[in-house]
Amino acid sequence: MDQESGWATDEFGSASLGNRARVRRLVAVARGCAQRPAGKITQVFSNGADREGTYRFLESKHVDAEAMLGAAHQAGATRCAKQRFVYVPIDMTSLNFTDTEDSKSLGMVGTRERHGHGFEVMTALAVSSDGTPQGIIGQKYWTRSRAPRPSKKQLKRRPTKEKETQHWLDVMAQARANLALHAPSTKPWFQLDRAGDAWPLLVAGGRDEGCWFTTRAAWDRNVYAVGDKQLHVWDSVLESEPLGSYVIDVETSRHRSARRVVMQLRAVQVMLDLEDVGTNERIAQNMWAVLASEDGSPPVGEKPLEWMLLTSFPVDGLESAGRVVLGYTQRWRVEEFHKAWKTGACNVEDSQLRDADHLLPWVIILASVAVRILRMTYFARAHPNTSAAVEFTEREIRAVATLSKSKGLARGATPTMKQMTTWIAQLGGYIGTSSGGPPGALVIARGLDRLQLAFQLLGAVDET
Repeated sequence: MDQESGWATDEFGSASLGNRARVRRLVAVARGCAQRPAGKITQVFSNGADREGTYRFLESKHVDAEAMLGAAHQAGATRCAKQRFVYVPIDMTSLNFTDTEDSKSLGMVGTRERHGHGFEVMTALAVSSDGTPQGIIGQKYWTRSRAPRPSKKQLKRRPTKEKETQHWLDVMAQARANLALHAPSTKPWFQLDRAGDAWPLLVAGGRDEGCWFTTRAAWDRNVYAVGDKQLHVWDSVLESEPLGSYVIDVETSRHRSARRVVMQLRAVQVMLDLEDVGTNERIAQNMWAVLASEDGSPPVGEKPLEWMLLTSFPVDGLESAGRVVLGYTQRWRVEEFHKAWKTGACNVEDSQLRDADHLLPWVIILASVAVRILRMTYFARAHPNTSAAVEFTEREIRAVATLSKSKGLARGATPTMKQMTTWIAQLGGYIGTSSGGPPGALVIARGLDRLQLAFQLLGAVDET
């Protein structure tokens, strides 16, 4: 295998595709996408032979998307092996592709009126304790039927295996299994948004001693109480004394103005009174409820900040309650991944491949590329003085140093991660912290695209 493949070999070199030639082609396609991220094959590969080789690979009946996923999940889990635990945010998104002739065997995406075509995707992303994404360790794709949607009452009565709730359980199981196999000393701490407040997930996450589980509450659920008084989660927490407070800076958004906010923390252990609506079975599940709420009045017209988190992580005071809240903040990494994958860097939905079976392997490769870009972004922030050689090949470092006309770097020296990512981002239009903070995924993706010429020039020099 080509030593210069670096990340691409680590990510996909273990794929079981029947023969080594296919694996080499997969690695080459992934390397090309990493060097020039884009949704269309014609944008990634300027060379005709590379384009033809990519099309032939994706259209081969021997290319197994599940084997590709397995290799990527192995790589992501292996990066976690030295850590005591990793945050594992899980979330779902839709990939919408142009299919005007309805010929790509894709499912329904969005509302029936809009006639969207594509995949639904659930992703488990491993994130280290310093906030750096390590890789995808669980992922599932499926298509929604175009048949008439059952009523809400009918959906509630269906067994879990016939609901999309099952996909959350499946991806959690994938993540646990991949860590157990490739990082056996690393414990997953799952982080779910309100969609994770479903009784099967609370039971699965709450009873598995091999993981921790946190979800943001969507419902004010019943809890078991002493005596005749019926209590709910919010009542139970608000009856407890505050543990303490912390301060956050709120950035301007569509619904909020920028301000500094004091957040108050409360926590209490509760026994949730859950119900399987399909069987009417009642299930008792022990959890800790952690409430982070704004202490004071928000500006007129704005709702106060509030998170109610249900967690299996033992909470015995301010420090442990704060760890639960900090863990939940890592859930945003999976949303950042969706942005980098879909619109921020890789533009996966721009693909014009003609069949779902050919499209899926391409989508999987671009998902790994999106995580790599996100990993570069956060690794450089968390470990700015680490040698760039831990994430980049020698050729990548030479290309960046040559094209950026780097100053202050001795001949033959290796730059730090901060220097390397800053130079790449500057090639993509980054103008320093005055542009809004440290470089993000979009400018890094643009910089990687502009590096392509330097790669070609270095390749020509190396061959002479």
